[in-house]
This record gives sequence, C-alpha cells and structure tokens, in this order.
Amino acid sequence: MMNKDLFSVSSLNRYIKQLFDRDFTLKGLRLKGEISNLKRYPSGHVYFSLKDEESTIKAVMFADYTRFMPPTIKDGDEVIITGSVGVYPPRGEYQVYAQAMELFGEGAQLLELELLKKKLAAEGLFDQSRKRKLVSFPKAVGIISAPNSAALADIKTNLLRRNPLIRVEIFPSLVQGAEAPKALLEALKKAKESNIDTLIIGRGGGASEDLTAFNDETLVREAAKFPVPIISAVGHEIDFTLIDYVADARASTPTGAAELATIDKREIYELLASKEVDLDNAITDIISNYNHKIEILKKNSFFENPKTMYEKTLIEVSNVSDKLDSFMNHVLNMQKERISSFKKQLESLSLDNTLKRGFSIIENEDGKLLRSIKDVEINQMVKARIHGGVLTAKVTNKEAK
Repeated sequence: MMNKDLFSVSSLNRYIKQLFDRDFTLKGLRLKGEISNLKRYPSGHVYFSLKDEESTIKAVMFADYTRFMPPTIKDGDEVIITGSVGVYPPRGEYQVYAQAMELFGEGAQLLELELLKKKLAAEGLFDQSRKRKLVSFPKAVGIISAPNSAALADIKTNLLRRNPLIRVEIFPSLVQGAEAPKALLEALKKAKESNIDTLIIGRGGGASEDLTAFNDETLVREAAKFPVPIISAVGHEIDFTLIDYVADARASTPTGAAELATIDKREIYELLASKEVDLDNAITDIISNYNHKIEILKKNSFFENPKTMYEKTLIEVSNVSDKLDSFMNHVLNMQKERISSFKKQLESLSLDNTLKRGFSIIENEDGKLLRSIKDVEINQMVKARIHGGVLTAKVTNKEAK
C-alpha cells in the first residue's frame, strides 16, 4: 500500500474550505432559484434553501446584509442571489452565503408595483378625502375600453337600459400589451376635452399580466387630475390595479360600473311617485294648518264685536285730548295774564297819561318836536301839547341851564 497522509475530519473540512475559498468562480456568484424553508431568527439572520427542478442548496443571509433583501420575500418566490459558496467546517456542509437578493420575473414586477403604489399613496393620490361624489343624474357618460369588446358593449347596453335619455361617448383604446398605456393616455386626453359628467374606464376580467397597462404611473397621475368623477371597471373582485385606487369609485364588473354611473329609470319613477305622495301630504298639512288658524281667529273677540279692537284706543285718545285741552287753557290763561300786565305797563307809559302827570310836548309851527333849548329862537311861535289840548305861544325869552 502507498503511504498517504492521514486526515482528521476537522483537517479535511478545513482543507475543503480552503479549496472553496481559492475558487474565484464561487466568489461574487449570482445564483437563480426558488426560495423554500425560509426562517428568520431573533439574531436577524435568515436561513433558507434555493432550489430548481433538480437540486437544492442551503443558504444563509446574515443580519448585516438583510437590508439588501426584499421585505416581502417568502417561500415560493423566485430570486437572484449575489454572494459566495463556502464550507461550514463544524458540520462539513457547504452553503451559499448571500449578500444581496432580488426578486426575479413576476416577483420583481410585483415588488416594483408595490413600491409605486406606496409612492403614490404617500403623495395622497389614493386618499379617500380627494374622491368625488358621483353625479346622480348625468347627461353624458364617457367610456374608455377596447373597441368591439364585450366589456364596452356591456357598459353601453346597461347605461341605455337604465336611462335611455343619457348620451354615451366612446373613446376606444388598447387595454393590454406594450402599447396599451400610451393608447389609454390618448383616450383619456380625448375624454378630458369632451363634455361628459362621468367617465368609466373598463375592460372586464383577465389574467394579472393583462392588467399591467392600468398600473402605468403616468396614466394614474393623469386620472387623478381628471375633471369629472372616474369609475374603474378593471379586472374582477380580487384584481386591483392602481387605476382602481385613484378612481372615485370602483366596480368589479362592467355591469356594475354602468349601475354606479346612472340611476335606473325605474328608480326615478319610484322616486317621483314617492315625491308626489310627499308633496300631496305636505299640501294637505299646510291647508289643515291654515284651517286650524282660521278657526282660532274666528273665535277672537274682534270678530264678535269689532268695536273691542278700537274702543280702548278711543278712550285713550279722549283722555289725551282732555289733557291737551286743559294744558292749552292753562297756557292761554297764563299768556292772557302776561298780556294784561304788559297792557297796564304800556298804558302807564302812554302819551295821555304822561301829559296828565304835568308833562308837555313842545313843537315848532311845522310840527317838529323841540328837544333842546337850542332848537328854539326868541319870538318864535311854538305849540305846547298839554293834557286836554294844544297851546300856541310866542317865545319871549329863553334861558339855558
């Protein structure tokens, strides 16, 4: 027998580890597989397996690297791992040491969609407070859907069945495929320029991948700025797109969208009939109320004896008249007394009484009153007015004092 080195288990595992560590192919490795047996530990480390149709390999992502891991990762997700392959000597097992992880295929699209949804929600585009109330009696409803599609026919038929007077405007567009977002934006622009009260965007059901056009960020932002309420009818009850979140209302079927958009004519007839009954009852109540008031008025004492309405006032007027007469008489008497007093004073100052007291008035021949000794000349003829008559005299002397 050939003489060979004798290895212990530990030394063999260390030797194999060195072989792995020296192999640059196993450094910076990118590995694609499906996640299974995912376990998160309190330490922050995440252990899992990667598998494909034929094989499985164990993997670990230490806590320092988990920030480079999609937060929603779960068993069954297909991922791409960036890391290295090494040996864990205590157990002699090799495994993948993951340093980064990203979703692959549909999973990556779902993650991207979730991030966009959170971004738009943070901006307030999905807030309930910005959603508008649908028009109860629209004159015109617009429809964006695929031309000649069952969804379009369903919406139009149900709109006109429910309200034959409504005007329906159609804005045909692709609803799936690479060109669908651009076509939907163009249809939305045309609808914006039209005179409609409500807009329905719909296509009916379909696989999730068929609905991706309604997750286009530009389309969602334009829909958020649309001038009239939007009803979305994209997908089924469990299929939600971003258009559903930004729309003012959502229907799970095209028929449901038509029902939301307008009131059925039968409901209008029922409403009118109900209002007619309410109006009749209101008029009856008003007439009854007025009749009751008339009966109360008829019992008023005025209608039995109309004089009672003004008798009290007449008495008050008479009293006021008496008081006024009394007051006026008092004022007149006072004025008479004052006039009498003034009369006596005037009489005492009259010319006749003044002459009686021995005074006289001297005038020249022309009747001019002589007020001063200077006004009289010697030998001048003067008239002296005294009590009882007039004296004519000749001035023979004057003496100034």
